[in-house]
Amino acid sequence: MTSSLRGLLIPFRFRISKFFGIPSQVASLERAKPSTVTEEPDYYRISGFHPISLGDTFHHGQYTILRKLGYGQYSTVWLAGDSGREKYVALKVLRADCYGGPHDIFEREILSRVSEISNQSSHPGCNYVSHLLEQFKHAGPNGEHVCLVFDVLGHHLGFQAARYEDGKLPVQAVKGITWQLLLGLDFLHRECGIIHTDLKPTNILLELDNSSSTVSQYLSEVPVRVDSQCGAPLREVIPTPLISETQNFHIRIIDFGVASWKEKHLSDLIQSPALRAPEVTIGAPWDSGVDIWSLGCLVMEFVQGIVLFSGKASSGGIWTAEDDHLARMIEILGQFPSH
Repeated sequence: MTSSLRGLLIPFRFRISKFFGIPSQVASLERAKPSTVTEEPDYYRISGFHPISLGDTFHHGQYTILRKLGYGQYSTVWLAGDSGREKYVALKVLRADCYGGPHDIFEREILSRVSEISNQSSHPGCNYVSHLLEQFKHAGPNGEHVCLVFDVLGHHLGFQAARYEDGKLPVQAVKGITWQLLLGLDFLHRECGIIHTDLKPTNILLELDNSSSTVSQYLSEVPVRVDSQCGAPLREVIPTPLISETQNFHIRIIDFGVASWKEKHLSDLIQSPALRAPEVTIGAPWDSGVDIWSLGCLVMEFVQGIVLFSGKASSGGIWTAEDDHLARMIEILGQFPSH
């Protein structure tokens, strides 16, 4: 960022207490929105996603695909029946190029570390991160895919917030969510040596009460949702009660597809743009503090129903998205420290 640009930014100084009145440009901050539910067809290519249909089986017939739960940059996720454990599970099937190519991700190894440390640790935060039940490989037309098995979870917090007026979660619930997230992140950072790097509403899920009966009832009452164009199954969400002020609930931090070791980073381009820490935005060295920055932004989003920083350029092309992001940080929080 140039010195002249810094000069332009210095006058934009509002303390966080003033933000609640939403002064100046902050009035145009975006309201939180749920994510899309279908992936691009060209993701299914050599070294890409594995084509999956309902009724397909994995791992010598142990897992039977029942519904589609979602997708991400590196994987698709499916509700499956597990004949070995006699329960429902979430089966995550990674892209074929996640392993064995020039740029392997760390998800399998990171989840294995989390499971290993959880079995030895008394840290309460281990209860608020997802745990790997099993891993195996599956060969398909697009290559060999690493498959990861987890417990079935409910709505993500973005979906929950969208069910409330103005997208605001109950304040007492946000306090509980924040406490659980802090414990979960502290466990990852201190005990496991892991930085999540992608904390966002869609990566924070609620646990299900009586998950087997909830899933069984859902499967019996709700027909399969399919794409009207190609007939492929669409993403579905297992019903989860609304969060209340007094309800006891538990969250789980999920999706370690872009997570990094504290001592070895997968990439320096991390975090969703709207939740990106300033040190990442300017290309400076970063550490586990980036997860805490994302959490702080999320607390405001859950309490106020707005996205604190858009992560997009809004200056008619005068500034880059990064410069605009930094300007908004200074406008809301004040100047950056000199060190």
